[in-house]
Amino acid sequence: MATLGYPRREGRPRNTKGLIVLGSAAVVLGFIAIALPVNYFARKSPPSTVKPAPANVPPAAAPSPPVAPQGAPAVPSAASPPPARPLTPAPFTASAGSRASVATPSPEPAVSPVPTGSSAQSRTTQTPSMPRPAPQAPPAPRTTTATPQRSPAPAPGPVTPSPAANGPVTPPRADHFGLALYYHRVGDFPNALAQYTLLLEQNEASAEVHNNLGILYQDHGDLEDATQQFQRALALEPRYAKAHNNLGVVWMRGGRLEQAAAELRMALTIDARSVEALVNLALVQQSSGRTADARDLLQRAVALDPRHPGSHYNLAVVADGSGDTPTAVEHYRAFLKFGAVTRPDLAAQVRARLTALGST
Repeated sequence: MATLGYPRREGRPRNTKGLIVLGSAAVVLGFIAIALPVNYFARKSPPSTVKPAPANVPPAAAPSPPVAPQGAPAVPSAASPPPARPLTPAPFTASAGSRASVATPSPEPAVSPVPTGSSAQSRTTQTPSMPRPAPQAPPAPRTTTATPQRSPAPAPGPVTPSPAANGPVTPPRADHFGLALYYHRVGDFPNALAQYTLLLEQNEASAEVHNNLGILYQDHGDLEDATQQFQRALALEPRYAKAHNNLGVVWMRGGRLEQAAAELRMALTIDARSVEALVNLALVQQSSGRTADARDLLQRAVALDPRHPGSHYNLAVVADGSGDTPTAVEHYRAFLKFGAVTRPDLAAQVRARLTALGST
């Protein structure tokens, strides 16, 4: 080219810095083009949640309730009766009342179960389970605003109550009546006697405590002391129907049927709806050979309380002894329906008797 007379052209200088800038911009745009779809799909996928395991808190064990005492003055033997003989009638004693206070006794205290009746509710102490801690709220976000520092307040000193304002501090009074009932029901004679004695030291004129103490002596087999306590209760409260019934049971156990009948009739004069007195008077009449009168009294008791197991049991026994097998079977079954749980000893004998009578 130079030989032909054309001027020689110099090469253009390359812009290296501009190429570097363009290359860097291309790399950044490529990275953004890849990162945007990845981030979009990552947000749409549901996050995996892990449920916290529940706290393994063992339940508090329920305390076993105290055993209710057997209030029957005469408990039949555990052996099954011979097939040819009916079962033995069972007299009834109104057991110790379940009042919370003896300072002002009512004329007719509440009665706990008779021998074949349902058990009264006993006082039980339940151990409360520990409460689970409440979930704590997340801590509040910290701000960058500076707050002035405050000096901590001084700790308060002990506060002494003023005797003139609040009066003297006295310890709570012990529930001797509740303890006496508890020890009575579980068969702890010494402790029950000690609690009843403390109650009489506080109020010797409590007919209810004397009545309960008489039942305690009777359950322990001390009929003489039981008689004295029932008579003391009646001297304090002559129209105490439960004490008349209980004294009648003591006389009946001692074979003094006329005195027993007089006390039981007095109990029915005061309380004509006393099922226990009706059943016990029926047993006195049965022992005196007045079977028809005994049956009438027991039918009255069943009419007053159709779910009373003792009425059904004794009516079945009287009918069984009289040869009235259908009536005996009917009321034996009624006793098993209402009293098998509270009197399993009698229930076993009744089932054996029903088998002997050809009925199950």
